[in-house]
Amino acid sequence: MRQLLINLCYALKRIMSNQSETKRSYKRWNLNLKDNYEPESVQLGGVGVQLLRRCFIDIPLCHGVAKDISVGGVGLLVPAEKAIPDKFIVVFDKANRLTGKVTYRREVSDKLVFLGVEWISKNERLRSDIVNHLQLQAQLKKAKKTNA
Repeated sequence: MRQLLINLCYALKRIMSNQSETKRSYKRWNLNLKDNYEPESVQLGGVGVQLLRRCFIDIPLCHGVAKDISVGGVGLLVPAEKAIPDKFIVVFDKANRLTGKVTYRREVSDKLVFLGVEWISKNERLRSDIVNHLQLQAQLKKAKKTNA
């Protein structure tokens, strides 16, 4: 019964957050639809990313999980123990990376922090290509699980 109430609260939270979607400039794409019904602290889906800090060279900060993405930004779960600067590079794979700035931080648990990141790059075509690539990657992953 307790778990049912928790799930109901999270579903209601998602519905209410979808109402605020109209304030966004770009539509967000959840990279794992199953995660809509689970608390963030126990979610398993998303796309693995690496965060880098640009100095004279790229310095690895940590690994994270992209939970949702849009042409305007990305939602990330990162380890709470890491000091994440306000500006960093998100690396999706060898060919796809974008620089972003943190616009939102929220503690999910004692181990995880959710970051709302806005892309700094003005190249909308590049941002769009990366979003399309990640959507396709998430759909292929889902199809593999369905057929397995």
